[in-house]
Amino acid sequence: MLTTFWSAWVIVLTVIFMAIMIYVIWHYWRKNHEADANKELHVYDGIAENDAKLPKVLLYSYLIAFIASGVFFVLYPGMGNWQGLMNWHSDDELQQQDTQIIDRKLTALQAEDMTLTQLAAQDEIVDYGRRLFLNHCAACHGDEGQGQKHFPNLIDNEWIYDSSDTGIIQSIAQGRHGVMVGWKDVLTEQQIQDVAAYVANFEAERSIAVAEVVLEQGKEVYAYNCAVCHGDNGRGNKQIGAYNLSDNIWVHGGSIDGIEETIREGLSSEMPSFSQQLSEAQITAVAAFVKYKGMEQEQKRVQLNSDLIERGEYLAYAGDCVACHTAENGELFGGGLPFPTPFGTVYSTNISSHLERGIGRYSYQDFDDAVRKGVAKHGNLYPAMPYTSYQYITEEDMRALWEYIQSLTPVNSPNKPNTMMFPSNIRLGMWAWNTVFFDESPLTYSQDKTEEWRRGKYLTLSFGHCAECHTPRNIAQALESDKPFQGNIIDHWNAPDITANELHEHGWTKEDLADFLQTGRSSKGTAFAGMADVVKNSTRHMTREDLLAIGEYLLVGDVNNTLDPNVQPLKPTGFTSVDKQTKEYQIFVQTCGACHGPDGKGRASIAPALLGNGIISHSEPYNTIAVVLRGLSPDYLEPNKDYMPMTSFNNIAGDGEMANMISFIRDKLGARQEPVTREMVKDIRVDLERSGVTGGFHDVKQ
Repeated sequence: MLTTFWSAWVIVLTVIFMAIMIYVIWHYWRKNHEADANKELHVYDGIAENDAKLPKVLLYSYLIAFIASGVFFVLYPGMGNWQGLMNWHSDDELQQQDTQIIDRKLTALQAEDMTLTQLAAQDEIVDYGRRLFLNHCAACHGDEGQGQKHFPNLIDNEWIYDSSDTGIIQSIAQGRHGVMVGWKDVLTEQQIQDVAAYVANFEAERSIAVAEVVLEQGKEVYAYNCAVCHGDNGRGNKQIGAYNLSDNIWVHGGSIDGIEETIREGLSSEMPSFSQQLSEAQITAVAAFVKYKGMEQEQKRVQLNSDLIERGEYLAYAGDCVACHTAENGELFGGGLPFPTPFGTVYSTNISSHLERGIGRYSYQDFDDAVRKGVAKHGNLYPAMPYTSYQYITEEDMRALWEYIQSLTPVNSPNKPNTMMFPSNIRLGMWAWNTVFFDESPLTYSQDKTEEWRRGKYLTLSFGHCAECHTPRNIAQALESDKPFQGNIIDHWNAPDITANELHEHGWTKEDLADFLQTGRSSKGTAFAGMADVVKNSTRHMTREDLLAIGEYLLVGDVNNTLDPNVQPLKPTGFTSVDKQTKEYQIFVQTCGACHGPDGKGRASIAPALLGNGIISHSEPYNTIAVVLRGLSPDYLEPNKDYMPMTSFNNIAGDGEMANMISFIRDKLGARQEPVTREMVKDIRVDLERSGVTGGFHDVKQ
């Protein structure tokens, strides 16, 4: 607001300027009547300037502009303190007026001792608090208040400090300063790794692939160094801001690497005080907005159907969602797992309920389009997401799965960008891929098959998506539908041929398959590599009935996978007395037999049996060769029942010597007479060495 003196000066100067401009236009208007286009006024460099008239359109334009200016000055501010007949105010002025009004209203409501819950019911207060939150809080805690790494979620039911009305207002007004000392100068690197694994195992839904001895050692380190602040059970202490370590909420990163880094380096997390920037009423408005958002989220959770959530959780495990959407040693459903392809690397996405980084803003239709059609909100998905199999999921099961996904704890892990080469990085190209390769025909069920077989087909081809790994792919990475379950190389392992003929030839029974899927062990062998991940994160959570149904379907066969009635199970002889006199047997005893037993029948808690083992007797020797070259680590599926690590023999035996030994083992313990050649071993060795996996151990993902 201008003073009277300056307001008068603004009016006088504006009027004088307008008068001068009117005179100028009037002057040239009169001169137009005296203008002579044939009269030469000046000549410059041979160019004559004549006395032509001004275009009338220019003069009329000036006239219209002056009339419009006069109307503007009457209706709107422009003449000093004159507000105009429209009584217009700037946004800032209005906001200041609103602020003053709401501040007075809030002060009055505070005098009535209204709670934040009651204030959160006032739309005007919530909107005011939202604007303040976006200006002062969103940079750290996100527009929706769900937080990001190092900055906590403000709209869930888990609070680091006091979550009462007084506690929330105190946090905003006075700030918080949480400190955790770094332990790198106190603990050894091994102790830090041990205690990180132990802390991660506090989370009920999560189990870390480590030996029991590591957890025991981590427990000792935790009890001596960490329990005093975080409690024996890891539930934390709100009085000092010590985090609850027993839930699945990780403010500073919940991956194993993140936990180790926190332990190693410590933390100094500080929230500034806003008492100097915001009035008491404004702080209350922000607190009311936070309370409103929390109530809004809680209302969403309350509306979820508990029975559908339970059903959806079972289906999510059956679909192996957690394995693919969890980075190795990362937070559950936080994404970030790489999928190498011939065209680049695809990273799985965060599918938690986080509104900004997950799929919290998805509708059911958005979710259904992504899962069953491969079309997400940001565009077409790559077939690393097995929508070509998930398309068979029924509407009823999709609803249950969606209900469970909505119930997931929000994870603040940002999505990693894919590194696909051109033109594969253009998602529109996936529309063409779908047009050519995505067969959307529904599942058909033979009427002459049992109900168990039908259930098995549904689970195997939809949630189980077994074909995605065990079926060969063409050059465009599409499944070769005419060769179902005939095997495929993935991550430099062979997802073996599991056709009905192959399984029958190995002597698998329905019970063997159910045992294998439930425990990772059976009379025909043990799970390792990617299959151990499947058992750990998926099939061991399924019912025995469903696993038997899958076994029934695989053994009976289907279209393009018919069972040949002439196939007979292989019957390996084992080592005869004659065999034990050979050089090959002596080498076996000195190398393999030390763990697998001199008869190849295995040793409990040391090594599995090789006699009759499905991999040893498989028609494709790739995995037998790869295991010898790569070695294996335990699968850690059952505590105290893990096998010992198997070392790599890559630098111990030559190609020819290794080929002879593997041929001998496959003949005597797997009844496979086809010899493994030196060239086979060499080709696989070269491939593994180029990939950098020879001699390494496979670690089971979370």
